[in-house]
Amino acid sequence: MNMRSCNLWLLLRRTFSHFEYAVSEGVTSAEQRTLKAAIIGAPNAGKSTLVNQLIGQKVFAVSPKVHTTSRKAAGVYTHGNTQIVLLDTPGIVTYQYGRKLKMPKSFIADPYRSLMEAQLIIVMVDASNKWTREHLHPSIVQALCNNPHIPSVLVLNKVDILRHKHTLLAVTESLTSLRAKGAAASGVTAPPTTPCPPPLTTPETCPTSDEVARGTPQCAEDSCPEEKAGSKGTSWPHFSEVFMLSALTNDGIDTLKSYLISRARPGVWEYNTSELTDQPQSALVNDIIREKLFLHLHKEIPYVVTQDTVSWEQRDEDTLYIHQNLNCKSSNQASIIIGPAGRTIQQITAEAKTDIEGLFKCPVDLVLNVRAQKT
Repeated sequence: MNMRSCNLWLLLRRTFSHFEYAVSEGVTSAEQRTLKAAIIGAPNAGKSTLVNQLIGQKVFAVSPKVHTTSRKAAGVYTHGNTQIVLLDTPGIVTYQYGRKLKMPKSFIADPYRSLMEAQLIIVMVDASNKWTREHLHPSIVQALCNNPHIPSVLVLNKVDILRHKHTLLAVTESLTSLRAKGAAASGVTAPPTTPCPPPLTTPETCPTSDEVARGTPQCAEDSCPEEKAGSKGTSWPHFSEVFMLSALTNDGIDTLKSYLISRARPGVWEYNTSELTDQPQSALVNDIIREKLFLHLHKEIPYVVTQDTVSWEQRDEDTLYIHQNLNCKSSNQASIIIGPAGRTIQQITAEAKTDIEGLFKCPVDLVLNVRAQKT
């Protein structure tokens, strides 16, 4: 199959050794520097948008709806002799909440999994949400307290939406338990010697390292904090820096990027310089289509649709043909997805096709077929 113009950085993943990668790019393994950073935060904080901006291309799906990201995924940014690996994660939730919504295990376990391999933790907060911006979710604080050996930074996102910028200093103070007088937008340094707060739950009620590794974190039914706005506020005084930015408009991204590069340490790169992610092509395509479902459908419908790839083949030398079924639970749901005169599914298909072509750098023929389960 001729894939000469179709996203070679995905198809040739890990074909050569790290040394061969380095020589081809003029950087020896001895000169390489690396950093792996896990990005955690509440659902819809803008984590995937931030990763897309940092790596310089839209790779991960984003939407205004919560739980768009369903699993841990690595985004890769390589600059000079430095490679930054950014672990995008689902919004952190409690086991009780995830079980209530019947979420896959990856939704619950993957934020914790990411911390097990991280050298830096980026905690992201939606600064525009007045109901949640002044406290960290207890599960986030507990995750930080369970990993005190890993440096952490706070990122206040969506600052472009705030009408009164002085609000950011009050939010910073609340989230860090510090007075942030005169703090610059590029960073606020926290003392490293502040005592760690006591655990919010006992070890028996929150995921252990073994449980996270198995993907089956266990919590007692009533032991974890409820997922609701306005719950008792929590903070973390150990943040090394505080960054204020807008991932959507790219404002402040360069400051954070420079900081990440400065944090890199000598180490052999994990990815080729042409790779932007560890995700396979099929997963990226599924996520793009899922993003369009989230953007154009409402209520529970985009959450219950399942995807099956019927065909994936190269045609006409450089055109990628993808045929996928979108399965829903009822004919009523199928009608909503299709839309009046088929306009909704046509728009979903057209937008997904454009994004897939932009990602793979080749023409794409995308066919989406909506199917209702037989009752």
